[in-house]
Amino acid sequence: MKYTWKDKVVLVVEDDLSSLMLLQTILSRTGAQVIVAEDGETAIDLFKQNLGIDMVLMDVRLRGVDGLQATQTIKSINPNTPVIAQTACAIVGDMEKCLNAGCNAYITKPIETKTLLETMDYYFRRSMAQDVLGSAIFSN
Repeated sequence: MKYTWKDKVVLVVEDDLSSLMLLQTILSRTGAQVIVAEDGETAIDLFKQNLGIDMVLMDVRLRGVDGLQATQTIKSINPNTPVIAQTACAIVGDMEKCLNAGCNAYITKPIETKTLLETMDYYFRRSMAQDVLGSAIFSN
Protein backbone atom coordinates (compact mmCIF):
# COMPACT_ATOMS: atom_id res chain seq x y z
CA MET A 1 0.00 0.00 0.00
CA LYS A 2 1.27 3.46 -0.84
CA TYR A 3 0.87 6.19 1.75
CA THR A 4 0.83 9.85 0.71
CA TRP A 5 1.22 12.29 3.57
CA LYS A 6 2.51 15.40 1.79
CA ASP A 7 0.35 17.57 4.06
CA LYS A 8 1.61 15.95 7.29
CA VAL A 9 4.39 17.02 9.64
CA VAL A 10 6.02 14.31 11.77
CA LEU A 11 8.34 15.01 14.69
CA VAL A 12 10.84 12.14 14.98
CA VAL A 13 12.52 12.00 18.38
CA GLU A 14 15.48 9.64 18.09
CA ASP A 15 19.05 9.70 19.41
CA ASP A 16 20.34 6.63 17.56
CA LEU A 17 21.66 7.58 14.13
CA SER A 18 20.90 4.27 12.42
CA SER A 19 17.31 4.25 13.75
CA LEU A 20 16.89 7.87 12.69
CA MET A 21 18.17 7.13 9.19
CA LEU A 22 15.77 4.20 8.88
CA LEU A 23 12.79 6.31 9.98
CA GLN A 24 13.76 9.13 7.62
CA THR A 25 14.06 6.67 4.73
CA ILE A 26 10.66 5.14 5.46
CA LEU A 27 8.97 8.52 5.86
CA SER A 28 10.63 10.04 2.77
CA ARG A 29 8.58 7.64 0.64
CA THR A 30 5.35 9.10 2.07
CA GLY A 31 6.10 12.75 1.35
CA ALA A 32 5.65 13.70 5.02
CA GLN A 33 7.72 16.60 6.31
CA VAL A 34 10.06 15.32 9.02
CA ILE A 35 11.37 17.38 11.92
CA VAL A 36 14.10 15.72 14.01
CA ALA A 37 14.93 16.01 17.70
CA GLU A 38 17.75 14.05 19.33
CA ASP A 39 16.46 14.39 22.89
CA GLY A 40 13.29 15.01 24.86
CA GLU A 41 14.02 18.62 25.74
CA THR A 42 14.57 19.55 22.09
CA ALA A 43 11.41 17.65 21.15
CA ILE A 44 9.35 19.69 23.61
CA ASP A 45 10.88 22.96 22.36
CA LEU A 46 10.24 22.02 18.70
CA PHE A 47 6.68 20.98 19.52
CA LYS A 48 6.00 24.31 21.22
CA GLN A 49 7.41 26.18 18.20
CA ASN A 50 5.62 24.07 15.55
CA LEU A 51 1.99 23.75 16.50
CA GLY A 52 1.38 22.20 13.07
CA ILE A 53 3.02 18.90 14.05
CA ASP A 54 0.57 16.13 13.15
CA MET A 55 2.30 13.19 14.85
CA VAL A 56 5.28 12.35 17.05
CA LEU A 57 7.43 9.23 16.77
CA MET A 58 9.02 9.08 20.21
CA ASP A 59 12.04 7.05 21.25
CA VAL A 60 11.64 6.13 24.90
CA ARG A 61 15.24 5.99 26.09
CA LEU A 62 16.76 9.42 25.64
CA ARG A 63 19.43 11.30 27.58
CA GLY A 64 18.13 14.08 29.82
CA VAL A 65 14.36 14.35 29.45
CA ASP A 66 13.32 10.83 28.44
CA GLY A 67 10.63 9.94 25.93
CA LEU A 68 7.95 9.32 28.55
CA GLN A 69 8.50 12.72 30.20
CA ALA A 70 8.56 14.41 26.78
CA THR A 71 5.32 12.65 25.82
CA GLN A 72 3.58 13.85 28.97
CA THR A 73 4.61 17.44 28.26
CA ILE A 74 3.64 17.23 24.58
CA LYS A 75 0.26 15.77 25.50
CA SER A 76 -0.27 18.58 28.05
CA ILE A 77 0.27 21.08 25.21
CA ASN A 78 -1.94 19.25 22.70
CA PRO A 79 -3.64 16.04 23.86
CA ASN A 80 -4.94 15.37 20.33
CA THR A 81 -1.51 14.92 18.72
CA PRO A 82 -0.83 11.19 18.32
CA VAL A 83 2.42 9.99 19.89
CA ILE A 84 3.79 6.62 18.84
CA ALA A 85 6.48 5.19 21.10
CA GLN A 86 9.20 3.40 19.19
CA THR A 87 11.66 1.61 21.41
CA ALA A 88 14.13 -1.22 21.74
CA CYS A 89 12.82 -1.74 25.28
CA ALA A 90 10.45 -4.62 24.97
CA ILE A 91 10.28 -6.05 28.46
CA VAL A 92 7.12 -6.74 30.41
CA GLY A 93 5.48 -3.52 31.54
CA ASP A 94 7.17 -1.20 29.03
CA MET A 95 4.14 -0.93 26.79
CA GLU A 96 1.95 -0.07 29.78
CA LYS A 97 4.43 2.62 30.89
CA CYS A 98 4.31 4.18 27.42
CA LEU A 99 0.52 4.12 27.25
CA ASN A 100 0.22 5.49 30.78
CA ALA A 101 2.53 8.37 29.82
CA GLY A 102 0.13 9.29 27.02
CA CYS A 103 1.50 7.43 24.01
CA ASN A 104 -1.23 6.29 21.64
CA ALA A 105 0.69 3.28 20.36
CA TYR A 106 3.86 1.29 20.98
CA ILE A 107 6.16 -0.18 18.34
CA THR A 108 9.28 -2.19 19.11
CA LYS A 109 12.64 -1.93 17.38
CA PRO A 110 13.84 -3.08 14.99
CA ILE A 111 11.12 -1.10 13.22
CA GLU A 112 9.06 -3.04 10.71
CA THR A 113 8.11 -0.68 7.89
CA LYS A 114 4.63 -2.16 7.39
CA THR A 115 3.75 -1.98 11.09
CA LEU A 116 4.99 1.59 11.40
CA LEU A 117 3.14 2.86 8.33
CA GLU A 118 -0.10 1.05 9.19
CA THR A 119 -0.01 2.44 12.73
CA MET A 120 0.69 5.96 11.53
CA ASP A 121 -2.05 5.70 8.91
CA TYR A 122 -4.55 4.57 11.56
CA TYR A 123 -3.86 7.65 13.70
CA PHE A 124 -3.79 10.05 10.72
CA ARG A 125 -7.18 8.73 9.60
CA ARG A 126 -8.54 8.88 13.15
CA SER A 127 -7.45 12.50 13.61
CA MET A 128 -8.94 13.43 10.21
CA ALA A 129 -12.24 11.85 11.26
CA GLN A 130 -12.18 13.84 14.52
CA ASP A 131 -11.51 17.05 12.58
CA VAL A 132 -14.45 16.40 10.25
CA LEU A 133 -16.73 15.43 13.13
CA GLY A 134 -15.64 18.46 15.16
CA SER A 135 -16.21 20.90 12.28
CA ALA A 136 -19.62 19.34 11.60
CA ILE A 137 -20.62 19.80 15.22
CA PHE A 138 -19.43 23.41 15.40
CA SER A 139 -20.86 24.46 12.04
CA ASN A 140 -24.46 23.98 13.18
